[in-house]
Amino acid sequence: MSTTIANISHYLQELLIRDADRLGRESGFIQRQRKLSGASFVQSLVFGWQANPQASLEELCQSAAVCGVNISPQGLQERLNSPQAAQFLQRMLEQSLTYLVVGHSGQMPCLRQFKGVYLQDSTTLALPTSLATLWRGKGNQTGKKAGLKVQTVFDYQGGHLHLSLASAAAHDCPLQTVDLPAGSLRLADVGYFKVQVFERLNQRGVWWLTRLPARAGLWVQNRVVHIATWLAQTCPTDEVDMRVELTAQRFRCRLIARRVPAEIAAQRREQVRDAAKDRPHQLRPETLALCDWTVMVTNLAPEQLSPAEALILLRLRWQIELLFKLWKQTFSLDDWRTENPWQILSEVFAKLLLAVLQHWFLLLGCWGELDRSLVKASLVLRKHAFHLASVLTHLPSLILALQTILPALTRCAVQKRKARPATFQLLARAFP
Repeated sequence: MSTTIANISHYLQELLIRDADRLGRESGFIQRQRKLSGASFVQSLVFGWQANPQASLEELCQSAAVCGVNISPQGLQERLNSPQAAQFLQRMLEQSLTYLVVGHSGQMPCLRQFKGVYLQDSTTLALPTSLATLWRGKGNQTGKKAGLKVQTVFDYQGGHLHLSLASAAAHDCPLQTVDLPAGSLRLADVGYFKVQVFERLNQRGVWWLTRLPARAGLWVQNRVVHIATWLAQTCPTDEVDMRVELTAQRFRCRLIARRVPAEIAAQRREQVRDAAKDRPHQLRPETLALCDWTVMVTNLAPEQLSPAEALILLRLRWQIELLFKLWKQTFSLDDWRTENPWQILSEVFAKLLLAVLQHWFLLLGCWGELDRSLVKASLVLRKHAFHLASVLTHLPSLILALQTILPALTRCAVQKRKARPATFQLLARAFP
């Protein structure tokens, strides 16, 4: 059942007032009664950075004034630049994920056969090196790099969002989730490719579709053959759709492969060479050969999904990349005005919390629109940040404000394009 505006208004008050005051005390951020409470601190940051992602301390103090607190920029900086503030805001982010908010889904016919379409990926944020003991950076051999990985799963249909945090050095594969509803579809990048995970998804009744990584091989005549070698030796046509056994584990699944145009293959080879320029000795000829093909594996049967439909569905995975791009562009998630490490970490957690709250608004405002533009909708919400801050404590006024603001988001649409059709256009053409 979809969340209502009344529901989300209650959630906002519970999270940004009662939860914030409780977690402020429990985290040690609030140790005695003072004018800046846990609630007013969080509200000042969330609505201040929603109004202006590059807000100065003075502008954040203006946001605090809207929330009923008079504090100086120096005082706010002292509160922001502390381990207790970062821990408090991290716990606020985690608490926000305990609220279930589901939007109005404008489903395409091709997606109705699934009980949700779950996209999984991660984005990494570089942090000051002094935080490496808490959040170790990727490729960190000497303890001098720091980074935060935001592992994300969200349902393209209902919009439900879940985040988890890990050090940037952590590999994606062990962090993936298989706790998905039976009958749902999971789309993830090749970094999450693991036969044992597909076996568990099969056991749970979850459908999955993924690209086949270049390192994978097929079990053919009692030995493993590289996929590029197998395609070159056995596939004279430009399209393959058949049952295969993957790797030495002989995992049975369906393989779909389609040859790409020569110019696309050339672009892929250039990208592969660029990615391997620091370790050219690891670049294998088979990897370059596989650039001629788009290769997918799935547990969906041909009668459920044709090869052409599989290619279109695979494009949905890019929606999570666009979500990360939205957060970084509209919230300046990886761009700060300070060099103080704890202040930076506090800002990152506060802006991730803001990303979750804004996602709630998008779910109720425009998620049912297939041509929705989340960028345009985010800019509309930015204009109303201080208005929402001013009415947060008065439930009837908060409900009225959201009833006024959220319907406007339905007018935030992606324009139809002829040259490079948007995803919703491709889905409509493939599944009329």
